[in-house]
Amino acid sequence: KMLSKQVTAVLKTLPQPPTQQQFVVGVSGGPDSLALLHMLCDLYAPAQLIVAHLDHGLRPESVEEAAFVKATTVAWGCRFHPKQVDVTKLAAENGWSIEEAGRNARYAFFAELAVQKRATAVLVAHHADDQAETVLMNLLRGAGLAGLSGMRTISPLPGRPDLLLVRPLLKVSRREIEAYCETHDLRPISDESNTNPDFLRNRVRLELIPLLADFNPHVQRHLLQLSELAAADTEFLGKLTGDAYHALLLDSGSSWLILDRPEFLMLPLSLQRRVLRQIVEVLRPYQFEISFQVIEQARTAAVDGGTGTQAPLSGDLMLTVRYDQLEIQAVSEVTLHDFPQLVDELQRPLAIPGEIELANGWRLGAKLVKSVDMAAIESNRDLLRVFVDVGEVGQLRVRPRQFGERFQPLGMNGKSAAVQDVLVNRKVAAPLRPHLPIVALPEHLVWLVGQHIDERVKVTAVTGHVVELRCYKQGA
Repeated sequence: KMLSKQVTAVLKTLPQPPTQQQFVVGVSGGPDSLALLHMLCDLYAPAQLIVAHLDHGLRPESVEEAAFVKATTVAWGCRFHPKQVDVTKLAAENGWSIEEAGRNARYAFFAELAVQKRATAVLVAHHADDQAETVLMNLLRGAGLAGLSGMRTISPLPGRPDLLLVRPLLKVSRREIEAYCETHDLRPISDESNTNPDFLRNRVRLELIPLLADFNPHVQRHLLQLSELAAADTEFLGKLTGDAYHALLLDSGSSWLILDRPEFLMLPLSLQRRVLRQIVEVLRPYQFEISFQVIEQARTAAVDGGTGTQAPLSGDLMLTVRYDQLEIQAVSEVTLHDFPQLVDELQRPLAIPGEIELANGWRLGAKLVKSVDMAAIESNRDLLRVFVDVGEVGQLRVRPRQFGERFQPLGMNGKSAAVQDVLVNRKVAAPLRPHLPIVALPEHLVWLVGQHIDERVKVTAVTGHVVELRCYKQGA
């Protein structure tokens, strides 16, 4: 009865009364999940329980195990939903370990089923021994305070923050669960993979914890104590982080935001790192893991980088340093590497002949053409190499676009167009538009790099000085 009371106490803390909800319950058929399902069937109507069983395709016995879970589920009056996934293939395709692939596949399946069946929470049978192992594994991986907190009793479902992941047995020991199974004559499956030393969790449970127990027989209890202390501190720091984030936020959209850089620089080191993590969680709520190295690289750029410095934040997010702002925007890696960008907002002279350096290894150069081939010029379709008539040599400047700037795109018979409209029509990614290089004369624009030249600088048969402008990436 004590275990059932523990489950009831946890589920009573959910936003809705447990009797008015449907739950997805992850059941492998082992002692932990079988005991949890048995308790739930005793406490609630079996029709509320949607049993999810994932066959990882790792062992020949998995077919028999699925049949056992199905038979048990049906006998207890619950709905049974199986799925088979080739976890080995999934791991190879994504560069994950087998453990990571299995975990990600399970959570994806649970989320899919919860949405389909309109369940509000997913229940899994992690227990106190699992928690101690998780804390130790996170410590070995170099985790911070959040990692040392281990698992939470109630948390957002990974990849689906709109759903809850509930662990009703998190404060219950493995020994108590095994005793429950024996008392209620439950015959769980014995999974031989739990002794496979190829899996880190198994080595931690079977080798490392017993070794640490030689130094301190209470090591497991102390690991659980550490997780509780870390969780409390993480919750407190989370509130400080949220307050700091909202104080820094100047503007935001669905895939971008802008922070006040001077205010960011005044934050303590810990909050700088935490704010950057929160940004990833806001813009990419389905991101599973964010490495310390990536956060620290972005933080260093934000603190020490000059205007135009960029650093990847996570996935397709990029942090760009401006004079008094930090921009975080979603830009695909292909766009970043394949699109010329200014280093900063300064205007620079472009000598003829001469070159200037752009961001990400790009260069922009100018030179006089000694022998003019009008046929070759007229047939040129290379958007990164153009030929122009700029009159007197030596007046070219490279700069960012100006607010409301207009020019006369070649081929529009002298009609003007806003630079912004041209970039939108050409589907240039919004975060990249402010940093697109423009070659200009004092009077007007010459070349919107990678897009159009101005009608007023087109080469004709009477052009005196033909200048070739070329933008290229070093090593390409």
